[in-house]
Amino acid sequence: MNFKNLALLFFTLLSFAGIAQENRLTGTISDTDGNPVQGANIRLLETTKGASTDNQGKYAIEGVVSKTYFIEISYLGYQTLVNQINVSQNSQSSYDFVLVESSNQLDEVVVSAANRRLQNIQKTEASISAIGAKGIEQLQVKEFGELSSIAPNFNTYDDGGPGIFTIVASRGISTIDVNPTMGVYVDDVPYFSTLAYPLALADVEQIEVLRGPQGTLYGRNALAGVLKITTKRPTNELSGYATVGYGNLNAKEMSFALNAPLVENKLFFRTSAKVSERDGFVTNEFNNKDLQNRKALNANFRLKYFANDNLSMALRYNIQRRESNAYAFALATPDNSLQDILENSLYKLNFDVDIFQKVLTQDVAFTLKYDFEKFTLNSITSYQITQQESLDEFDYTPFDIQSARRPNSIYENFAQELRLSSSSDASLQWTAGVFLYQNKEEREDIRRFGNDIGLAAPDFAPLAPFNQIELPIADRKGIAVFGQATYEISDKLSVTGGMRADYEEVEASVVRTFSNPALPGNSFSDDATFDALSPKVSLGYDVNDNVFLFANYAKGFRPGGINTFVTDPDAAPFEPEKSSNYEAGVKTNLLNNRLKLNLTGFFINYKDQQVFTVLDLTSFVIGTDNIGESRSYGLELESKWVAAKGLDFTLNLGYLNTEITKYNPIDFNTGEELDFSGNSIPLAAEFNGNMNVNYKLPLNKKFNLETSLDYNYQSDFFFSVDNDTTQDEYGLLNGRIGFTSKNLDLFVWGKNITDEAYYSYGYGVGGFNAASFGLPQTYGVTLTGKF
Repeated sequence: MNFKNLALLFFTLLSFAGIAQENRLTGTISDTDGNPVQGANIRLLETTKGASTDNQGKYAIEGVVSKTYFIEISYLGYQTLVNQINVSQNSQSSYDFVLVESSNQLDEVVVSAANRRLQNIQKTEASISAIGAKGIEQLQVKEFGELSSIAPNFNTYDDGGPGIFTIVASRGISTIDVNPTMGVYVDDVPYFSTLAYPLALADVEQIEVLRGPQGTLYGRNALAGVLKITTKRPTNELSGYATVGYGNLNAKEMSFALNAPLVENKLFFRTSAKVSERDGFVTNEFNNKDLQNRKALNANFRLKYFANDNLSMALRYNIQRRESNAYAFALATPDNSLQDILENSLYKLNFDVDIFQKVLTQDVAFTLKYDFEKFTLNSITSYQITQQESLDEFDYTPFDIQSARRPNSIYENFAQELRLSSSSDASLQWTAGVFLYQNKEEREDIRRFGNDIGLAAPDFAPLAPFNQIELPIADRKGIAVFGQATYEISDKLSVTGGMRADYEEVEASVVRTFSNPALPGNSFSDDATFDALSPKVSLGYDVNDNVFLFANYAKGFRPGGINTFVTDPDAAPFEPEKSSNYEAGVKTNLLNNRLKLNLTGFFINYKDQQVFTVLDLTSFVIGTDNIGESRSYGLELESKWVAAKGLDFTLNLGYLNTEITKYNPIDFNTGEELDFSGNSIPLAAEFNGNMNVNYKLPLNKKFNLETSLDYNYQSDFFFSVDNDTTQDEYGLLNGRIGFTSKNLDLFVWGKNITDEAYYSYGYGVGGFNAASFGLPQTYGVTLTGKF
């Protein structure tokens, strides 16, 4: 793409815009008895500015640009406080704060996913949940497939392999396609394909889950919401940690992080890495080989440079390597359901292919932020490449029927976003920008029709064995312009409106040949264009400091595409799918900020649904078609309670009612059209929830005893739209107990403590229903050293 005009505009803005004025920020920090707190740390978030209080509890920060900030005040033994402030131009601004003893109140939580700017989560007019680094440790979230405990009506389904097909489901919207329905961002880098999803999570600062369509600010693939993962940023201090761990299944974990200022107050560096592996727990009785093992490497390298008080830049490089003997699926048959397999042949399969998956993903991102007098410019440039090598079983039987090999598949993603946002605490807050992207995909698919193919397709028996070689290429290019503004009608009432226009071009081609000369090859190429408008309207009302009401309407979409599996070009294109979300909720802080209670109700219309179905029965071609429509509605309760000093409870509950209103696929066996209207959406449990209990007991001045328990529950749900394949209700109990101190942590932990047998992943297409076993009981010990 040609970005010369954008670059010219960018440097023109830098040349002619006024430089923001610098000011002085002062204040006093005291405790609840009015005593000054000496040595408290004050930090302006997303800047290098900070200070410490003197013996009178006073602080002063010089050279502060006039704009709105979030200020963080922390001191050992007290609750960390985060407040929004406004620094006035050409003046001295003064803010005093009172610190409360630690564990007596809820932490202040600041998020940025909802409106692309920092906000207090309890004053954000959206259904958003977030956990910080401490919560991530307490919930033992170490992999991408373990995020279900964060929010109600939100689940991630572990694929049982290297994580490249992990399903992210929100409010009944999900897909088994590699093009996700949930927008996933890691350090503001968009992940357009599930193939790039991180398996291991390391050095994470915060995870935000934004439920419901978010098309206005995020565009494509934000049909069900947005998942934002932020790793720890480089800071102006020398610090770090190292962790080692060991558990059953021969599980090993090693991770570290190092943060250092290369140039004080100017250039910061942070690197982190995590290496983890474990043995498989499923046995292939055909060759007595363990399946569903895992090996993962995730490494991050980050630089942050503050050229001056207005200009900052950051560079990030990430590499992930994932390997697994996967995918290993149990197949349902009329005489042997998936639940029968759990009861009679748990963790046992029997098939003839020596399966494996190897995936390497690398991405690099450059971000630039410039504070002008009235607004802030953000530029985010990213490039990502994923390489996949795999061997898959198709029939999961001991017979030589079908398998598929991918010697080298390459997926590339480039994205550029330029965004302008208001920077003052005025009545009108706005953001606007342009987003450009290009996705390329090149694969080599070698599909083997084995000696026993006649068992499934008798017409192919005289020709077997033979290979079908496909060389598909797909290229997507798109551009979007967007804008959103929030206007404070009064001190209590605000209204938000926004719109996004997306345009995308896609070109695809495939060359198909056969190793048997009796089978003629073929090829085709096609192109298509798609566009979408994604509006948003919301209202926020501050009843008082402790009660906030909100309502919003928003649309989301997932772009269309071209099936490269088909032989008929007319069947290749499919259209975008769209969702519309209506929701209203209340957020409360009660009992002197010791209890949070949030309740949200929603209704979603899901149209032109992209569904995997049989496109060509004669050649067993499966692809995507717009044959589905559905709706869902539900309720979501989020609560957290500080019951006593050191003791807190979290409870998330979700109710979800879904119905397929239109879905007429072709039966894989008979070729007849079916009617699945009235069925439930797959992977949409009617009831779901999570309860988490944490307790911290000081043993002496140096050591604490900490323990955490969490229970994650889902009622019955279906893996397929025909509703023939069911996962019975189940719950997973996890926990840990250990000793913590300033420099050393030691924990004994367990996951799935009750050894629940369940499926973590499943799907159904045309009567073919498969699922992979969930991880059994695991336990181990971890040791962390910090400095």
